[in-house]
Amino acid sequence: MKRITSMLTMVMIAMLSFTFVSCEMDDDDIAYNLEGIWEGEIRGEYFDRYGHGTTYNGARIEFYQNPYEYASGSGREIDFDAYGYYTDVVNFRYTVENGTIYLSYSDGTDVAITHFTLWSDEFRGEFRDYDTGRYLATFRFYRVNSWRNDWRYDHYYRW
Repeated sequence: MKRITSMLTMVMIAMLSFTFVSCEMDDDDIAYNLEGIWEGEIRGEYFDRYGHGTTYNGARIEFYQNPYEYASGSGREIDFDAYGYYTDVVNFRYTVENGTIYLSYSDGTDVAITHFTLWSDEFRGEFRDYDTGRYLATFRFYRVNSWRNDWRYDHYYRW
């Protein structure tokens, strides 16, 4: 009986050791998985003299990984109105540092993407102000294309 108890103890210890394994991606993996075209929606909240409300905007965001620095690159964001017409196109550069994605837009806006999940075809998270960390909006994007299969240097977007 003592032998069975010690065997069960060893099995339990082995099983518990698997629960402490981390599955977090490093910065290079995050940048690699970002590469491609993502479409979805951005949900923001506003407060004005009439109360509180929520805005929903369609968006397309394109990430082009820098072939020489794996955890960085460039891209562009295209915002759409409720009728499907684009309202804004802004280029950006991005870097991934310590699990946070930093976007530096060509119009001078700096944003951090935090609290995100990045699965094979789904990308969700929060946009936060780079300087203050203040919440700006949440987003949910789905991958519509990836450059990995036909990569060429001219896909690397510059501004």
